[in-house]
Amino acid sequence: MTPPPDGFEPLKIQNGFALAFGPILARREGDRVSLGFRVDERHVNIGRVCHGGALATFADLQLAAMQRTGAVEMGHYPTISLSVDFLAAAALHDWVEYDVTLLKRTRRLVFTQAVLRTEAGPIARSNALYSAPSGSPAAGSGPPPISAAADEPNPPEGFEPIGVGPGFGANFGPVFARPETTGVRTLGFRVAEKHINIFGACHGGATATFADSQIAALRLLSVVPPGHCKTISLSIDYLGPARLGDWVESDVTLVRATRRFLFTQAILSTAGEPIARATAIYATPRPAA
Repeated sequence: MTPPPDGFEPLKIQNGFALAFGPILARREGDRVSLGFRVDERHVNIGRVCHGGALATFADLQLAAMQRTGAVEMGHYPTISLSVDFLAAAALHDWVEYDVTLLKRTRRLVFTQAVLRTEAGPIARSNALYSAPSGSPAAGSGPPPISAAADEPNPPEGFEPIGVGPGFGANFGPVFARPETTGVRTLGFRVAEKHINIFGACHGGATATFADSQIAALRLLSVVPPGHCKTISLSIDYLGPARLGDWVESDVTLVRATRRFLFTQAILSTAGEPIARATAIYATPRPAA
């Protein structure tokens, strides 16, 4: 594997989704911090390019970069909103990196943006909104309690496993689906150790990866032509946490289909309570020559 550019050193990652994604590397030059990773077999999709969920996971590290510059203090900053526009593909073995811009910091919110790039040029742009800590954690506080369902890997009755492709999708899965009801296809997954962050909740990147599976629901609804559908844009608003062991469902709706694009929306929930809402735009496969 080609080594990273000069000055990049591995970040220390304790556990969960970010550890499985890594290694993630950082380079500090004065007040600027760059983050980077090398696309390997763990990160690719069925088209053998970097999975949209992998790029969204990497984009969700903007706040971590801000902490390492000292622009914001250390602490837990839950992601409130993350949007990614996919401009081009990152191929297997490409080096992907970005610098973060702190747009604004208020007492309660942190606004950032980043442009992800390879040696060939920009591949994605991302905006993120994080919730600033309201105070120091109470003494003795830690990760939330583990759900009683943590030792129940099986899905609820009526859900069957679906194919999620190689690489990043396979590492995230399994993902399950329930038969269609009134034009809505429901997908689901069980939050496992590999999906969590250091606070015991589902990682924002894992939630984004599941949100990007809206295209899988469209395939099950038989509204997608054969071939690889590229993610053009993915936007997630995080409404609440999913804990270790929780069952997360996504009700996916096709909003509109044109000759070139598919527009979808989804509500992600656990135990009947919404935890995220997501919208996506996918490019329809080009007809075979």
